[in-house]
Amino acid sequence: MEEKLPQVKTGFVAQVIAIRFRREVSPKTVGSSSRLAVFVLGKTNLKFLEICIDPIRVGHFQATVEKMSKSNESTMEYENEYRSTITPRTAGRSSTRTSGGIGSAGQGSGGRVLKIVTEMGSSTVSGISPAFSANAAQSFLEATEKEKRELQNLNDRLSNYIDRVKGLESQNRKLVSDLEDLRSRWGKDTSEIKEKYAGSLSDARRTIDDMARQKTEVEVQISRLQDDIAEFRRRYDDTIRLRQADKEQITNLRNMINDSETEINMLRQRYKNLGDELNKYNKDNARFWDELQKARSDLDQETLSRIDFQNQTQTLLEELEFLRRVHDQEVKELQALLSREPTDTREFFKNELALAVRDIRNEYDIIAQQNKTDMESWYKLKVQEVQSATNRQGMEGSYQREEIKRMRDHMQDLRGKLADLESKNVMLEKQVQELNHQLEDDQRQYEMALNDRDAQLRKMREECHALVSELQALLDTKQMLDAEIAIYRKMLEGEESRAGLRQMVEQVVKSHSLQQQEETESNRTVRGEMSTRTTFQRSAKGNVVISECDLDGKFITLENTHRQKEENISEWKIKRKIDGKREVVYTLPPGTVLKAGKTCKIWARDQGGTARPPNELIFDAETSWGSGSNVSTTLLNREGEERASHLQKTIQQG
Repeated sequence: MEEKLPQVKTGFVAQVIAIRFRREVSPKTVGSSSRLAVFVLGKTNLKFLEICIDPIRVGHFQATVEKMSKSNESTMEYENEYRSTITPRTAGRSSTRTSGGIGSAGQGSGGRVLKIVTEMGSSTVSGISPAFSANAAQSFLEATEKEKRELQNLNDRLSNYIDRVKGLESQNRKLVSDLEDLRSRWGKDTSEIKEKYAGSLSDARRTIDDMARQKTEVEVQISRLQDDIAEFRRRYDDTIRLRQADKEQITNLRNMINDSETEINMLRQRYKNLGDELNKYNKDNARFWDELQKARSDLDQETLSRIDFQNQTQTLLEELEFLRRVHDQEVKELQALLSREPTDTREFFKNELALAVRDIRNEYDIIAQQNKTDMESWYKLKVQEVQSATNRQGMEGSYQREEIKRMRDHMQDLRGKLADLESKNVMLEKQVQELNHQLEDDQRQYEMALNDRDAQLRKMREECHALVSELQALLDTKQMLDAEIAIYRKMLEGEESRAGLRQMVEQVVKSHSLQQQEETESNRTVRGEMSTRTTFQRSAKGNVVISECDLDGKFITLENTHRQKEENISEWKIKRKIDGKREVVYTLPPGTVLKAGKTCKIWARDQGGTARPPNELIFDAETSWGSGSNVSTTLLNREGEERASHLQKTIQQG
């Protein structure tokens, strides 16, 4: 139910002003305090209080004054002074308004005083044009008859309110004295507080906007960090799985090394046994050679003996011939002698001599034949023995030569196998060392990544706590400033309603609405600006990594991170998947070898690259590797195993 305004006992014009005040000052214009006008005059004095309100509004005003007096103890000081400006009826009406503004009131320049002088029977108001006055008078006259009866009933009520205001005036004077005591005690000026809060209010608004933007950024960062944590966890699981696989591979390699060492020891023992057997064969060969030399010396000796026996035979034959000649000579002499002897004696000795010669000849023939037979049989036996020994030694020598050749070939094979096993052992040891180094590097990198992630999380938590604390402090400051702004707005609205400046209020409201709309559009413009954030993630299971992928899809760079070892990447494949839809596959040409510490850049066609294998290659099948917000690039070997990967994620931030 709409409250009735009290009737002013100052005549027709006063009634018109009261009616216009009720019509002009509506809740749409001044809010819930449409019938409350509070002016702060002087530095901190409440110079004037014009109240046309029911007891509920008066109670609200008293509560407001009590709050203001309590807040003065911490930050501000107020002086409230009521000066009644209702004067008896005079011959004319004048409206005098001295406005120093709230800011000037804070400076102590005399404050603001509103005087209303009414005239009995006057139908015009100074400062209003004649046409407007005629229309207003006509409308007022039409409404006067209806509202006059209501205003007459409120005259007594207004008198009671005036008495109550006088009581409030005495209370205000007491409060003024208290405020003067506080001001003398604290020595602070209200204008300083106003200037302080006027600047801090805009700063608080900007800070609140910044905090809201920072809060959004922090939420985005927290979401990104959560994604990073999930990615780190996945990488940690992959690293643990790879570490377990590396451990199993190291165990297998160690078992292979142990087996190789066992085989090497067996081969060394066999090589030693073969060496001993070779030494034995060498000794046998030397012994056989000595026997052969001895047989040869025996053959020479037997040859000399044969020659000696031949010489002896020749000597015996010559001696036999000599004896035969001697015998013939003796026979001749005996015949000659017998020729001189008697015939019987001669015949006797001739027969005897012939018998003797025949016997001697037979004996010598037997002896010669026996000696010849013995010599021939002995020589044949010796020759057979020498020939058999020579054949046997030749066969043994050929067998020994074949055995030595076989042993040498076998030893050569064993030496080759031993060299291969030693090289394989060295290679396996190198692989074990590289795997150990890689495992240590992965562990260090993982620990560093965990430490960095923990540090970032701690930093982000601290920043979040600090931002939350700062935001809470700003919200508290904002609430306090909003309360003060509401008080100032009520004061200004009350002042504007007191003066009947509805047009000015509407202009202020319109300008405020326009300014608010421009600020909203500006905020929309600021909020319309977008920013992107791109993250990269690389991983590799060997020395070859994908070091760089161009964001526009011009090229992809491979790098050999090993400082000494070359990598054969011929017929390896590069697969690039863009946003889970398009897939580009490129196969490296045969014979591509990536040297230690070098890079290989694969350009798309017509992207400015030149073919200089193996450092630069051209992908003739595609003009671009492709670009997108979620791009995955993998490197596969000839067996189809993944050796390296490169992930690219682009996130839009507002």
